[in-house]
This record gives sequence, C-alpha cells and structure tokens, in this order.
Amino acid sequence: PVEMISMPGSDRLFIVEEGGKIYSFRNRPEVAQPDLFIDLRKDIPKLGQSYGLAFHPGFATNRLVYICYVLKGQDPNGSHVSRFKVTTSEPPTVDAASEQIIITWRAGGHNGGSIHFGLDGMLYISTGDSADPVPPDPLNTGQDISDLLSSILRIDVDHADAGKAYRVPTDNPFVKTPGARPEVWAYGFRNPWRMSFDSVTGDLWTGDVGWDLWEMIYRVERGGNYGWSVMEGPHPVKSNNPRGPTPILPPVVAHSHSEARSITGGRVYHGSRLPALQNAYIYGDYMTGRIWGLRYNGKETTWRQELVVSPLRVVCFGADQAGELYIIDYGAGTIHRLATNPAAGANANFPKRLSETGIFSSTSSQTPAAGVMPYSIRSELWSDGAIAERWVAAPGVDPLPFIPEENWDRWEAKGGWRFPTNGVLAKTLSLELKPGDPASRRRIETQILHFDGRQWQPYVFRWNDEQTDAVLSGAEPADRAFQIADPAEPGGKRQQTWHYASSTECVICHNTSSGGQFGFMQWQLDHPIASSTSESRLDQLIRNGLLSRPGAGAKSVVNADLNGKVRAYFGVNCSHCHRPGGGGTATIDLRMETSMKQTGLADQRPTQGDFGLPDARIVAAGHPERSVLLYRIAKLGSGHMPQFGSGVIDIASVRMIRDWITSLSTSTPQPRVELAALKTVKPDDAVLAPLLKGPSTALLTALSLDDPSETITPATRIEVIRFARSQGSSGVGDLFERFIPEEQRVARLGTSIKPAELLALKGQAEMGRKVFFETAQCATCHQINGEGKAVGPDLALKTAQKTRAQILENILEPSKVIEPEYIAQLIETKDGETLTGFLREQTAAGLVIRDISGQDVRLKATDVRRVTPQKLSLMPEGLLQNLTAQEAADLLEFITELAKR
Repeated sequence: PVEMISMPGSDRLFIVEEGGKIYSFRNRPEVAQPDLFIDLRKDIPKLGQSYGLAFHPGFATNRLVYICYVLKGQDPNGSHVSRFKVTTSEPPTVDAASEQIIITWRAGGHNGGSIHFGLDGMLYISTGDSADPVPPDPLNTGQDISDLLSSILRIDVDHADAGKAYRVPTDNPFVKTPGARPEVWAYGFRNPWRMSFDSVTGDLWTGDVGWDLWEMIYRVERGGNYGWSVMEGPHPVKSNNPRGPTPILPPVVAHSHSEARSITGGRVYHGSRLPALQNAYIYGDYMTGRIWGLRYNGKETTWRQELVVSPLRVVCFGADQAGELYIIDYGAGTIHRLATNPAAGANANFPKRLSETGIFSSTSSQTPAAGVMPYSIRSELWSDGAIAERWVAAPGVDPLPFIPEENWDRWEAKGGWRFPTNGVLAKTLSLELKPGDPASRRRIETQILHFDGRQWQPYVFRWNDEQTDAVLSGAEPADRAFQIADPAEPGGKRQQTWHYASSTECVICHNTSSGGQFGFMQWQLDHPIASSTSESRLDQLIRNGLLSRPGAGAKSVVNADLNGKVRAYFGVNCSHCHRPGGGGTATIDLRMETSMKQTGLADQRPTQGDFGLPDARIVAAGHPERSVLLYRIAKLGSGHMPQFGSGVIDIASVRMIRDWITSLSTSTPQPRVELAALKTVKPDDAVLAPLLKGPSTALLTALSLDDPSETITPATRIEVIRFARSQGSSGVGDLFERFIPEEQRVARLGTSIKPAELLALKGQAEMGRKVFFETAQCATCHQINGEGKAVGPDLALKTAQKTRAQILENILEPSKVIEPEYIAQLIETKDGETLTGFLREQTAAGLVIRDISGQDVRLKATDVRRVTPQKLSLMPEGLLQNLTAQEAADLLEFITELAKR
C-alpha cells in the first residue's frame, strides 16, 4: 500500500497498492474483505508503480476519479495522471476503457505521485527529481522551473487549453515567467512523499524525503522555493548551482538523520477520537516508525511532540469522512489507528534490570539460563577496545530454519536464520582496566536485541559499580569516564569515556534495511571455536539443536588474507548504513556479499566532502594519503567514522586499511622521505612544518607515531603532537586528538551538549570576550567591529536581531544554514596545491579566494584545475566541545550582547 483515500459522500475507504491494484471497503467492523476497484496492470502492461488517487470534488454527479501511475523504465513521459469513470454499481469499480491521460512527466526514481484536489477545486500533483538517491539531483532539475520535475503542479481539470487535457489556472505563480512551465505551483523538492490539504484551512502540507542529513516537512505556499538541490532543507548541497526565481523557504520542521531517515507526509487531524490532537499535523518516518505531531500558526511551530515509536513502515496517512486518522504500514500491508495510551507510555512489567530479563540464572556471574547458549563471531564490531561476550536464545524446540537468499526479507539478516517471536541476542561489553589482565575486566553494558515478531528491538542495560546487575537505560544518551592503566602515561593511568547510546542512536545501526542484527550470520559463526578443535561455532550450535544446517550453496567463506580481513571489517563496522536503504549517503555498498567492484570504493570521488585531501578518492589505490575513507576512520571530531558508537580510534584496523589501500596498486610506492626526516634529525618546527602542512601529509605522520614498524623516539613523538595541535587546523589537529590523554583535559562539554542547560546558565559578557578572542580563538576567523581577522562575517553585523537560542543553534550547527558568500570552496591547482576559502571574485581571467588566514589570494584561470564548493561550513561543528559549560555560557552572553547593540 502507498495511499489511502476516502470517497466523497461515502464511508468507503480506498487503498492504492504500488503494484497497480486499488481496493475499497466500507469502514465498518463487519467488513471481512476489500473489493477490487481496478487492477491497472491488466490494462496497462508497462505499468511500473501506482501512487495516487483523487476523487473529483463533483464526484457525486460526474463519477470521475484521477489516478497517478508510472510506467517502467526512464520514460520521458512515463509518469501519468489519468482520468477514469467510476461505475454506479455496488461495490464501485473503474471503467478501464474510459481512461483519458491528463498530464505526463518524466519517470525515474523519485516520482512523487501524490494527487489531491484543493479547496479551490484545482488538482495538485507532486513530482520528484526523477532520479535515484545518488548522486544528488543528477538532472539539476530542483531549481529549474522549465520542466515539471521537483515540483507541485496545479491544474484545472474541468477546462482545457488548446492541445491539452487541462487548463493552466491564470493565477498560477509562473504563468508570466519566460521559459517556465506554468503548471508549477511550488518547486525545489527532492521527493515529496505524501502531501495533503488541511480540510478546514486549505493549507497544503508535504513531506520531502532528504538525501544526506535532513528530512523535511513543508507548508507549501504559492510560488514557494523549497531549496533542492541547492539545499537539503537547512543544509547546503549544490550550493553553487543556479537558484530559481523565488527565495528559498525553510521547512516548518527538519529532522536530522539521527531520528528520521525517510519522512512521510501526514494529515491535519480534525476527528473526534483524539481531542488532544485537534488541529495538529500528524506525520511519520518510514524507516524508524516514529510518528510526530505539530501545530503551526502560519508563522511558527507552536507545539511539536513525538507521539509514538512504532514497528511500522509508515508509508502514508489516511482520513475518513469524519476526519479520523489512519496509518498505513507498507511492510505488512496493514491499517492502524492511534489511541490514547492510558499508561502514558509506561510498561510496568517491562524489565528494568538485567536480572529481570530471564537471560541469566545468575546475573552477577553471567551464567546463562536454561536454553540460553553462548556463541562467538569471527569479526567483532569495534567497541572502543571493549571485549564482547554473546548469548542467543529462542523459544521452541525445533532448530531455527536457515533463510535462503531467495526467501530473505527486510526484517532478517541475509545469510542468517529465521527467529521466532521473542528470540533474543545478548552481548555484554567489558573493559579491561588493566589491559591484558582478564582479572581487571569491568562489565560496562549489556546490549539486548529482542525480536518482537517483526523486527529486532534494541535495549541497553548499564552495569552497576558492584557488578551485580545492570539497569535499563532511558531514551537519553549518557557518558561515563573510566580509569585505564597505562604505563606510558603520567601517573600510570589514562581516562576513557564510555558512551551509552540512546534508543534513537541504537536504531541508526539496528535498522530494518540491515535486518536489525549483524553478528548472527553464517559467515560470522562459521569459524573455529579454538585452535585445539576443528569444530566451528556454527557446528556447535547445530549440534546443540539451536540451528538447522545451511543448505548446499550457502556462502560462508571469508578469506583470511588482507583483503578478506578488510572486507570483514567493513561488513561488521560499516555496512549497516552503507548499503541500499541503510541511510548512508555515500555511493558505496559495504555488505559482505557485494563484490569489490560493486562496493564503489576504488577511485571514486567522495560525495560527502574531501576534507582537503588533494585529488581525493573514497579509496585511492596505492595512495592512503588521498583516501577519504582512511582519513575519516583515523581522525576524531567532525567527519569521524563510524559516525555513531565509537569515540576511540581503532588504530590496528586503521593501519590494516592503510596497508590494504597501499596493496591495491601494482606500482612501486613512493618512498616516504618526509617521515624519514623524523628519524634522522631532532625535529624542530622547520622540519615538522612540511609534514603537517595539510591533512594529507598529517595523516601519514599521525599513523607513523604509534606504528611498531617505525622507529620514532618518544621525544620526537611529543614534538610532533605539540606542533600539530598548535596549528589550529581541525583537518590536521583532529588526527592527533587521540594522542592527548583525557585526564589531562579540562572537564569540557564534549559531544552530549544540551542546549537548554547552556541557555539556563548565566554568562558574563566580559569573560565571554576573553573566550572569544583568546580561549576559543574565534577572532582567528571573525571580526567584531573590525577587531579580529576578516575570514568569516563580522559577528557584530551577522548576529543582529538574533535571539540567544538562535545564536547558540548557529554555533552548534554551523552548517545548517550557510550564507552564499560564506560557502567554502576547495581550490585545486594544476601543480597539485590545494587552497580552501571563500570565493570573493570569479571572472574568465581567474578568481580571488579569501583563505583561512584572511588573505585574498588571486589565481589565474589557467592555473586552476578544479573549484569545488564544500557542504560543510568552514566554521566547524563541535566548537563548544572543548569549552567548559561556563566558558560557553560566557561566550554566548558576549555574542548576545553584540546582537542587542
């Protein structure tokens, strides 16, 4: 199912199926089955998908219905809205022979396909950018109103212009715009998925499925420009592309990809069952099952709340003639309603402690209960050095059936076994407070995946200090510091902060596209239990009656060579996002079953920024220093991968991947002359400067510092780290952050910044001035009334009329909205140099770029190889992480005072 519509003047509800069938049924409890309205595939052999249905406002007398469907392939006229006649029989059916095609547009990946009549009697039609998810907007149609794509169209189907089956309303916004398609009512949408009209106010609402970081809800206005693909909601994408003729409008709400992955537009509620939701716009997310409500007064959102976390693939919302709301699940093809929760979301019987789950007969000793079996896997997820113990349990006595690939569905792990309802996978993570000494192990958390019959639900239990039990975590993330023995550090200890994930963070990885779990699969289980036996963990679980044996032809081989180890690393650490539908927007597929060629790694340009690496590739064969993948897993801070779940660099794997990238080239690698300099002379700043002049050379230098194959002295190591950290470049400094002991740092805000708590703190403007000019060194890029460097904007001008909360949001999310003149550009010259800054002037003769030192650099056009706009602001995220809460409050007060002047 993809759409639900009610018939005017009737209690009949209609469901549009993607495959071409449309059903209806009376909205009555005694109805046992639906009635077929039409099967489009019978009469349209080339049908690809059907998307929308709309009854004419005068349906009671004219019996006209409009259907949106799409033909197979990339047909330039493959998206259709057609008019049909409906019989007067009971149940009603469509006369397929009555079809009249009203309007067509290009068919592709993003087709939109939502159709509704407005209160004005006009037919509104949503269209997408007619493309696959990546690369973004390859047709560059988002801001182009000379075609019908990426738009909401408005047409009059009761009259016809010459040569058309409809008339363009004379009050459409672009009727008199030269070169424009006059049907366009609004534009700048990527894939507007499910739009609707408020039946009382006539307001038009739509969800727009995001690309990289954001999911958007829009209240659509006449002539509105909603940004794609210059912007993805609040975030720049193709920021240098030409813009449409009207200003870009912000979304009413934008959800980051930490809480939503594929937004589904909803409806404004005007029913009577749920009085608390009266006049609220209710919408949801296809990937996470979350459903929200909001109220909007025409200028701002006055209320917004998450209403429920459901197991549904929320594909659309429907409403009956009484205004009651329905939620449609694409996965099971079921219809649902919201209901008031008398327990206010609390399940009194839900286990709040690990000891209450029944997994262990003795929680303190981790002794599994009867029927709970221990297991291990071949390739562990990197968990900041923690050691994992695993258990599995499944009700019933029969072995779990293996899932052949042809029977695999989206709820299950490919190459795994089918679990029954209430199947459980559990993992306890422990840190060795004295590395290498098992007796020093301290349990940190136990993660549980519970299969509810449809999908795996994740939970985290935090162990107490006594190591006797663990308590269920709440919805909010939390951090805790542990002291780890380390003879190399002053005092013999170092601090390591452990991050307990929130429930929202858990589902980022444990999503339905990945099958919800990654460890209990054939390739992971088919490994020797110990060197003393030939029996594999898989054999043991089969012998114990838990699993059935995979059939002939099932794949379980993982090569033990370097390539096999790297692919296993990607499979367990990266593929939950980097797979079709997983939410990762880079054009790579890192599942184990994907061939190396199909991964999209080798020699492909990165789509999410190159971080200043020259001639960057995702993986540059033979060139670690040009490989964005290696850079991102070797650094901390913005752009670090994996994006969630790890704050400690897995240096052994980083070196493994460096060696793997080097091995991909058949040519002889160039000698690392610069690094040799560290071993032959006492490094002073003159020696270190070329080694740390940019992210590329700094990457190789950082990896050399703790590489056993290098012979770099401790004194040299200290000097390198000092110099790197003094450069003030995040592209260099982030690579060396891991060398600084946590316990030597001031207690800083870190990653879990809570804006409400900062806003509640009273700051001192004079102290904030010191933070601005000295501690945080904001003045290295910003001026205040002429004081400081003019790299970024003068904050005395840019913060005018902004509230304290808005200023804080700008600091916390600097890339959310970037002024066009402050979009960073990466300049690559033909002699291999790179320069990053703001484009001040560009002509046929050359360009002027303001670099990060505030200097204007003039380059001849003949010397420039490439100019690439950057999606991220030069003002990096995380600027407050290294400040104390009070310092941040002081800084905020200082900037707020500027805004008042």
